[in-house]
Amino acid sequence: SIMSVQGRRINKKRKFVAEGIFFAELNSFFKTELFEDGYSGIEVRGTPNRTEVIIRATRTKNVLGYKGKRIRELTAVIQQRFGFGDGEIELFAERVLNRGLCAMAQAESLRYKILKGLAVRRACYGVLRYVMDNQAKGCEVI
Repeated sequence: SIMSVQGRRINKKRKFVAEGIFFAELNSFFKTELFEDGYSGIEVRGTPNRTEVIIRATRTKNVLGYKGKRIRELTAVIQQRFGFGDGEIELFAERVLNRGLCAMAQAESLRYKILKGLAVRRACYGVLRYVMDNQAKGCEVI
């Protein structure tokens, strides 16, 4: 599984808590690191010999970097932070198929627009228009 503490057996409650903390820390790290690249979430898959982290983003080329350099750097940071051995964790980038219908991608887009200095109302209306143009049934920005 994802978090087996140095090969020892761990009770189910602690395992789920450890996996939840791992997911939350990874999500927080990627939110700050990849917010300009349209980060919209992660999926963690645990296999017996390695852990796979799938990063969902709207601009996967930026996540991968030139010749895969950035994703290797991110892998190294995560290996060091969580104590994974070489090849025990692998990062993949997956493109969000319809970013107009991805709430996380739109929230990051709105955040990016506001941080760049665009007026809040104009940024919100831009996001609403984009979402509705992508055949959404409805949208609400709070």
